[in-house]
Amino acid sequence: MAIRLENLLGSVSGKLGKLILYERNGKLCVRSKPEKINVPPSPKQIYQRKAFAKVSTFLTPIRKEIEFGFSGIKGENSKRFGKALSLAVKKAVFPEQGVPELYPELIYTSTGDLLGPVDCQMEWESPHTLAIQWRPNSFEGNGVDADSVFYVAYDPLTQRKWSVREGGYRKNGNLKIEFPWSGPLQGKFYHYLSFYRIKKNGVEFSDSVCLGFF
Repeated sequence: MAIRLENLLGSVSGKLGKLILYERNGKLCVRSKPEKINVPPSPKQIYQRKAFAKVSTFLTPIRKEIEFGFSGIKGENSKRFGKALSLAVKKAVFPEQGVPELYPELIYTSTGDLLGPVDCQMEWESPHTLAIQWRPNSFEGNGVDADSVFYVAYDPLTQRKWSVREGGYRKNGNLKIEFPWSGPLQGKFYHYLSFYRIKKNGVEFSDSVCLGFF
């Protein structure tokens, strides 16, 4: 608890032994310096820290895409990204001989209650053109024709990414991606696909599906 003292020496702040001096509302206050508790982390805590570190390293380059895909969650973008981190640690990380291993195909780039993509297929039509197909499943459950497509391609090695969130719809059953890079791109990207719907009170998403490392 801070103790208020009259500041007879003018503006004073800083540390004095185990005390911290600071000024608040024209009054000099003093409080005890918090003590450091040196308790070694448990094996479970060490595992969780390593798991979060791996997930954070993987997701940070596509943070903007993740924040959009989790924008159905109320709150700031930091909260949405934090939700994605927690979900990935829970769903996409498994212990391998006591070491956390991340499985990118289990990562979610969006989450929500909308009906997701089904029967998806991909084909490279050229070195930089990818065609994606899915079964138009409008009106199966809560899906409708006008649900938009959210697509993310991500190369974790080079951190290249490409996303589409406009121009594709559930009813179309297909989407053609023109990548901006030259050279062969096959076998370098994870591909994630989901649907979303803009409403007056926000955005609704489906859980994303990973179409593979293709």
